[in-house]
Amino acid sequence: MNKRDNSLVTPRIRRARIATFAGFMMVGAMMYIWSTGVTAFREQLGLSGDAGDVNFGIIAFGIGLGSAAGSFLVGRFLDVFGSKTVIYVTAVAYPLSIIPLGYSTGVSFALGCGVVLGLLRGAIDTAFNTHGVQVERYYRRPIMSAFHAFYSLGGFLLGMVGSAFASRFTDSAQMPFTVLGGAMVVVGLVVGRFMLDKNDIAPEAPASKEDAPISPQENAPNTKAMILLMVGFGVLLLGSMVGEGAIADWGQEYIRRVLNTPISTAGMAVSVFIGAECIGRLIGDRVAEYLGASRMVFISALLAIGGLLVTVIGHSQLFGMIGFAMFGLGLSCIAPLMLSSAGRKDPLNAGRNIGIVNCIGYSGMLLGPAAIATVVNYFGIERLLFFPMLLLVPLAIFGPILMRNQLKKGKQGKQQIAVQKNRQAS
Repeated sequence: MNKRDNSLVTPRIRRARIATFAGFMMVGAMMYIWSTGVTAFREQLGLSGDAGDVNFGIIAFGIGLGSAAGSFLVGRFLDVFGSKTVIYVTAVAYPLSIIPLGYSTGVSFALGCGVVLGLLRGAIDTAFNTHGVQVERYYRRPIMSAFHAFYSLGGFLLGMVGSAFASRFTDSAQMPFTVLGGAMVVVGLVVGRFMLDKNDIAPEAPASKEDAPISPQENAPNTKAMILLMVGFGVLLLGSMVGEGAIADWGQEYIRRVLNTPISTAGMAVSVFIGAECIGRLIGDRVAEYLGASRMVFISALLAIGGLLVTVIGHSQLFGMIGFAMFGLGLSCIAPLMLSSAGRKDPLNAGRNIGIVNCIGYSGMLLGPAAIATVVNYFGIERLLFFPMLLLVPLAIFGPILMRNQLKKGKQGKQQIAVQKNRQAS
C-alpha cells in the first residue's frame, strides 16, 4: 500500500471531516426517531391495528416518494450554491419537519407533513454524501464508508433513546418528536458551520491505475453520457438497497418461519446483520485503500451473495447467523463506495450525479417492499432471499466496470473548464 498523502489535510479540512461524521450521525438519528415513534404516531391518529394499515401505508409512501424527489431535486442547488449552504438549510429544516407530525390528528395533514419530511430527508442525504466526496478528495483515499458507519451509529444511539420515549409515551408522538427533533436542530446548527465552501475543490491527485477521479480542468465529460452513467450506478445500486430492505422488513420472519427459530433468536439474527454492516463500514475504507474501490465492490457483492447462499443452503440457526453476518459485511461498503465514485467522476456536478443515484436508490426503497411482498405471496417466504441474490449478480459484474469507466470530454467540458477558471479567479 502506498504511503498516504496528507499534504492537503489542514486543520480546517479535519474539522470539516469531523462535522461530516456528526452530520451523518444526525441523519441516521432522524431515521430512528421516526421509526421508534411510529407506534405512538399511529395511536395518535387512530391508525392502530390492521384497520389503520392502509392509511398509514399512504403516509409512509408519501415519505418515500418525497425522499426520492428530494434527493434528485437538490442536486442542482448543490452544484450552484454548494454543499455548505444546502446543509445549513436542510440540517435545520429536516429536524424541524418531524415536529408537526407529533401534533397531527388527521391523515391528510400527516400526509402533507410526511411528504415535506421525505423531501428534506432525501435532500440532506444527498447533500452530506456530496460533501463527503468533497472532503474525501483532500484526503486522497477512501473515507466514505466511515461516514456511513456513523449513520448507523447515530441510528443505534437515537434508536435507544427513542425506544425509551416510546415505552413512556405510548399514545402520542408529540413529546419524542418535539424533544428529539429539537435536539437535532441544535446539532444541525453546529454542524453547518464547519462545512467546506462551494469553491473548496482539492487539486487533482496524481493519476492511479483505477478509480481515479476525473479532473474538471482536464477531462470534463459529456453531460448526456455522464447522466446515463449515473443512471447505471443507481440501477445497479438497487441490488444493495433492496437487499438491505429485505432483511429490515422480512429478515426476522424468514429466520423464525423458515429456519424454525424462536422470536428472540430471529431478532438476534437481524441485529447480527446490522452489527456486521456497521463493522464493515468502520474498516471498509482501509480495505478499499488497499484493494481499490472497484475491486472491493466486486468482492463485497460476492460476499453478500455468498452470505445469502450460506443462509439458504445451510438451513439452520447457526448458518442463518453466519449468512446474515456475511450479508451485512458484504453490503456495508457497496453504497458508500459507489456514491463516492459517482461524485468523483465529475466534481463540478457532484450534487447532480449523487442526486440521480440517490433518487433511484430511494425509488428502490419504494418499489422493493412491494416486489418482495409479491415474491413471498407467490413463491413463499422460503424463496425470499433469491430476489436480492439475483439483483446482486449484475452489481458484481457491471458495478466495478462503471466505477473504472473514464468518459471522454464532450462539448460541455469546455464550458465547465471556463466555469472552474472563473470560480478560481473570483
